[in-house]
Amino acid sequence: MKIRFLNKVVMSSLFASAILLTGCNETSTEAEVVKDTKDVVVKKEETKVTYTKHDEVVSSTFKDVAKIAPDGKYMLIIFGTNTDPYSDRLKADVKSSDELTSKIKNDLSSYYLKAHENLRHKLFHEGEYMDVDTKTMISIYGVDVTPTLIFTDKQAKAIIVVPGYMPTKQFIETIKFIESKKWEGKDRKNGEVYQALRDFYIENGIDVKKKEN
Repeated sequence: MKIRFLNKVVMSSLFASAILLTGCNETSTEAEVVKDTKDVVVKKEETKVTYTKHDEVVSSTFKDVAKIAPDGKYMLIIFGTNTDPYSDRLKADVKSSDELTSKIKNDLSSYYLKAHENLRHKLFHEGEYMDVDTKTMISIYGVDVTPTLIFTDKQAKAIIVVPGYMPTKQFIETIKFIESKKWEGKDRKNGEVYQALRDFYIENGIDVKKKEN
């Protein structure tokens, strides 16, 4: 299975109801939020990023991927690669933000999987543990771009799937949205969860506007 990295705007049919957050190029961190291929735009967030691999961030912030489970918390699974500048940008953001690092490490059960490495995992999925490899997890979650971020509930059911780079402020507010439980009772597949997330962004100072046709 070929995994692509996002270079400007990618909308996969597998994520027709998902939010897409992606930088426009290697010097810009403008992000678009897309629902059903069109909806809202999150305006530019200014950051400076140095492109290095930052693998020490993965080992120091994320849990060992031999066993992947919520363990009583909300869960975050990130699929990235070492050849993708947007995966590297995400790791650089984690390294430079103490708040983001703390939330990923302490508030969630968080895992970073390298899509280019096919490792063995014991995955908690749909109420039971499964023995799987990384390629199987990529198939289970429908991942075809990196980075892809998957936020789940405490039973490992996906709440939000984000195929693309998510800037620091949106990342932190998205975690807070998960913790707020404002997604409960809403359908992800028909876009209700993403509308609730959009509203949460606005309530918490992220400049979101309707995308112009």
